[in-house]
Amino acid sequence: MRGLKRKIAMKGKHNAKMAQEKGAGSKKEEAKSHKVVTIDNYNERFYRYDSGSIAPIEKLSYSGNALSAAFIANRDMIIAPVELSRGIPEESIDGALEDKAYEELGLDPAVEYTIKYIELHNEEGDNRLYQLFIIEENKYQELISNLRESIKYVDLITPAPLLYKTLYENEILESKSVHCFLYFTSYDATIVFYKNGEYLYSKSFNYSLTHIYERYCELVGKTVDEKEFMQIFQKEGVKTSHLEYQQNFIKLFNEIFITVNDIVIYTKRAYKIDVIDQMYIGSEIGPISGVEEYAQNYLGLYATPMVFDYKISSSDWYVDQLHYMLALTTLEYVEKQSDAINFTKYPRPPVFYKRPSGQFTITIAVAILLASAYPIYYLGYSYMNEMIIYKKRKDEIPLSKEVRKYKLILSSKKREINELGNVLSQRKNTYNSKEKTLVQVYRKKVFYRLQSNQLASFSGDFEKYGVEVNRIVSENSNYSFYLLAEEDQKITSMIKGLSKKYDKELKSIGIDDIYKDENDSTYRGVLKVELK
Repeated sequence: MRGLKRKIAMKGKHNAKMAQEKGAGSKKEEAKSHKVVTIDNYNERFYRYDSGSIAPIEKLSYSGNALSAAFIANRDMIIAPVELSRGIPEESIDGALEDKAYEELGLDPAVEYTIKYIELHNEEGDNRLYQLFIIEENKYQELISNLRESIKYVDLITPAPLLYKTLYENEILESKSVHCFLYFTSYDATIVFYKNGEYLYSKSFNYSLTHIYERYCELVGKTVDEKEFMQIFQKEGVKTSHLEYQQNFIKLFNEIFITVNDIVIYTKRAYKIDVIDQMYIGSEIGPISGVEEYAQNYLGLYATPMVFDYKISSSDWYVDQLHYMLALTTLEYVEKQSDAINFTKYPRPPVFYKRPSGQFTITIAVAILLASAYPIYYLGYSYMNEMIIYKKRKDEIPLSKEVRKYKLILSSKKREINELGNVLSQRKNTYNSKEKTLVQVYRKKVFYRLQSNQLASFSGDFEKYGVEVNRIVSENSNYSFYLLAEEDQKITSMIKGLSKKYDKELKSIGIDDIYKDENDSTYRGVLKVELK
């Protein structure tokens, strides 16, 4: 049995129907009007996107009118495809993917993970194909610990390899192609493959800008100025005129592209790719001079600098491409939440009128106003009639006939008031009855546990562990399952599995005794479960 410390959070595109839908028409324009703070938490660089322009900010701070977004580097995640049978029901997919992840990817049962996934298009075979994105909880907390100290909420935390999808969503690149993106940062070097506008495969390798600098120092046998090195590396690359750099740069690029070539060969073989249409090469410090020509000669791939027209202006000569893509991805996520994998555990709460409590409060306030409208109206009408009567009495002698006439009118109005009072009383009773019904329905929808579904789920688990149930006794939220198994280990294994799986749904679970029935050599016991 896997460790009880494990905690899995899973989300996929098959859950997209639960994402909030927005009205058509001006959705895109509304999304583009948002302000976005993009966060590179590895280099502690932050940019603010606003009205088609992006600019750096020195310090990260909370802003109520700006969305915040960050990314997780490829090196910090386990990314792998997993297949499931098409016969597995939707409600069992999360658990099935969890089991597959531990069985096929060798995850440590004692470590807590967060798992997200998307379903990939797969017309071949009887299986459904899913792409898993997995990160250790300790690593996740280490990456975002400083964000909670400076900002209250993080609206989007997404895997860096998925940022490239926005290039196709915004029609910057043609989607009916196979593209390869090679990108260098100070903390990672990643090669990402996309086919027909969809993520295919990505791989980190040990040639980040920091490692390249350190490797160069090893080659020359001394420590060189890092700032000077990066300037020459970016501006002149393999075509540098500095003789002391030239030969060692060639060695460095040979080492880098040997690794890249191995990854390209593996990807083409594993994913049955005949041709990679284009390769894009870039870095967080800007295009690397001459590296595209080197890649074409060494890899045989058509390569160009990774600098795209995002239709976003900036006063800086160069902005890390990941910030552009993160800003656009966030805008797309605001417009259509199912489009992005989101690892955030600190989302911004919805506005008051969209929260269940807010909607309930507004409903009650409107109901009170509507209920008060009739009595207030007729109360005012009654006061008006009394003022008329008072005036008529002052003119009682000359206007006695008018007084009698208006008395009859007043009497008629009072009868109307009484009749309407009865109607009002009936409507009050009707309203109170409907209000109680709505409250009961609301409470049942929010708090009522679908116990039949839980029993059905339990039944599946009993069968999974080879345990039979020959009788069920229930009282309120307490259930007693009379168990029968060929081995007592099956019963104990099942109890451990249920404790882990239904930890949040159960108040208690336990068994007093497991004994062997001498008549039929089976093991028996009474499992007692109390629901929360």
